[in-house]
Amino acid sequence: MSSGTDLIACATDFSEGAASALEWAAAFARRQGARVDLVHVLPEPTRDPELLATDAVRFEAERLHDARARLEQLAESTAGRAGVPVHPQVLVGTAYERTVDHARRHTARAIVVGVGGRPRVERWVMGSVAERTVRSASCPVVVVPRRAPGPGWFTAGNDGGAPALKALVGLEGADGAAELVTFLADLRRRERCDVTFLHLYWPPEEYARLGLRGARNPLEADVDVLVNIEPKLRALIDGLPGHGRVSLDVQPALGSPAANLMSAADDHPYDLIVVGSHQRHGMARVMKGSVAESLAHRAARLPVVCVPIAAGLTGAGTSAGLPRVLTVLAPTDLSDVGNAAIPYAYALLRGTGGVVELCHVHEHGLPNPAYAYDLPAQLTAGERAGLEQQLRALVPAEADAFGITTHVSVIDGGKADETIVAAAERLNVDAISLGSHGRSGVARAMIGSVAEAVLRHARRPVFVVPSRRS
Repeated sequence: MSSGTDLIACATDFSEGAASALEWAAAFARRQGARVDLVHVLPEPTRDPELLATDAVRFEAERLHDARARLEQLAESTAGRAGVPVHPQVLVGTAYERTVDHARRHTARAIVVGVGGRPRVERWVMGSVAERTVRSASCPVVVVPRRAPGPGWFTAGNDGGAPALKALVGLEGADGAAELVTFLADLRRRERCDVTFLHLYWPPEEYARLGLRGARNPLEADVDVLVNIEPKLRALIDGLPGHGRVSLDVQPALGSPAANLMSAADDHPYDLIVVGSHQRHGMARVMKGSVAESLAHRAARLPVVCVPIAAGLTGAGTSAGLPRVLTVLAPTDLSDVGNAAIPYAYALLRGTGGVVELCHVHEHGLPNPAYAYDLPAQLTAGERAGLEQQLRALVPAEADAFGITTHVSVIDGGKADETIVAAAERLNVDAISLGSHGRSGVARAMIGSVAEAVLRHARRPVFVVPSRRS
């Protein structure tokens, strides 16, 4: 029996889909210097009264013997053809549960499964073995499409003249990036692998998040979106260990993320598609869906590697050490209450230095959505200059001495709370500092609170300075 991180577990039910999966697993194991456990899971012993009334023990013994003989023959022929060790493993129980358990107990690098052959209605109601394996496994699961026997999956083995493996990676953001990088690093340490990270964004959502205005083409990559997204994504993938090229592509996508990822894979000769699997269950899976499971359904040409993503919070906020605040958004309506909060924005940067984005929102209605229309300015050049002068007058005299730079901006139009939240996203600030008028009861119900609305919707820490009422 194989064990260790050089083990590939391949499930088989002796179908055509399983044959394709085994062919791929053996070819991949040869390239990576790994071994294969060929796993076949028999159903639990029958409880049929008629069969039990005859000779149940003999029936089960013959069933197990036949399965072992068939699996041993398949393992031997595959090992001879592929030149890798293949060990047969006959288990009893539920197919996906026993396969996942076997991979976990023997610390397999990956599980390889074929695309199931169930009718569409049954697959929709019960789920395929591949999908259930993806949802349950603690190691990556490779879903291999069916294809006719023929030339190998890879053009050459892991020798000096072998072409690099080519992988297309669906990168959603910070969520799951660490797990994807770990998997790819392990792949690239064993052989050269060229990796293309593809991030697909939904244009209306990004335009609204960043508060972008003016007519835009959702079918082309938007410069303002790229400027905001690319630096954060590059920070996640820079320094990817191993051998081979690494590139990043950020593109707009309309429609299903899985369909768009498959379409992108068709444009280049990739060997693998790699995505994160969030392993949602129950209602969360129904409501949020899963790109990994959708790709498992769609796998028609390329194997899809589904890398499990750890549950819980991810990103910079959970990394070791304390988070650093180096950029603070300080919005003010130029009232006494709004202006009184500005010194606190600078106080947050007193020990480290940084940048304060000092801004004022000139509120007025905008068409909906604002990114679909060319918007004329309502402020004249003189009015804008006057507002900017008022903002500059609020910069504390000691800011330069503490290494704090100030950027002044006037945003013409929009609701104050929505515009502040969008500005925080667009400017990539670490925190927001603003004043609160401290209304309560009927006054708050009638008039609302900008600070409260920002607290509800902002994706960044918010520092609220209450008014000093007597």
